[in-house]
Amino acid sequence: DQCDDCGKPINPVELIDPRCRHCGATPQFKDSEHFFLKLTAFQDRLLAWVKQQTHWRQDVLNFTTRYLEEGLKDRAITRDIDWGIPLPLDGFEGKCLYVWFEAVIGYLSATKEWAKSRGNEEWRSFWQGDVKSYYFIGKDNIVFHTIIWPAMLMGYGELNLPYDVPANEFLTIEGRRLSTSRNWAVWLPDYLSRYDPDPLRYLLSINMPETGDSDFSWREFIRRNNNELVATYGNLVHRVLAFTYRSFDGCVPAPGELDAR
Repeated sequence: DQCDDCGKPINPVELIDPRCRHCGATPQFKDSEHFFLKLTAFQDRLLAWVKQQTHWRQDVLNFTTRYLEEGLKDRAITRDIDWGIPLPLDGFEGKCLYVWFEAVIGYLSATKEWAKSRGNEEWRSFWQGDVKSYYFIGKDNIVFHTIIWPAMLMGYGELNLPYDVPANEFLTIEGRRLSTSRNWAVWLPDYLSRYDPDPLRYLLSINMPETGDSDFSWREFIRRNNNELVATYGNLVHRVLAFTYRSFDGCVPAPGELDAR
């Protein structure tokens, strides 16, 4: 129910010539009763709160502010499907909770279950007082963590709001959008059966899409491994080790006092 590229919610009736991607059939529209999260009630509070988050990444702040300034709309939180978490109300059998409504609640329920498994019911220590929560996500999930989840927390009224949502841009693979459902991904078991983990750690660290989309390609992976890790960094390590063995019997000497030179 949203654009894959920008995250904007889309009303199904606004789609131009909608068709099922699997069978090509045209969908039928039917009336159905649903539950909604009343986001409009939190419009002003959310906007005032977001304006105080000057430590957020600029792209996250810009996206959230623009989203709010366009005006929030109440969002349906139930679906007519037979998989997912059933709506726990009599008379509404056959409805399940919208995945991104119940998914963010998982942060809270996971904390409670973790505390319970250790015989400690004081899960609130993770959500109240002088604690900060960070949500590391992709940019397509910004709206759920800077608007929908904070609105739910505001509605509850006793838990801390997110301190930071450091969302990354997209990491594409060979110029195409990563998609596990389409099997277009680098699967770690396959990778580790061929290569050591450190080259991948290195490439992902220097190619992280923090401020813009970046791309992973096997050609670039090989080039950086050979030219940067093996040739440049490997040469540095070899020279340092050789110098240490030659000049200090293989032991790093104790540092001396620093002088003006």
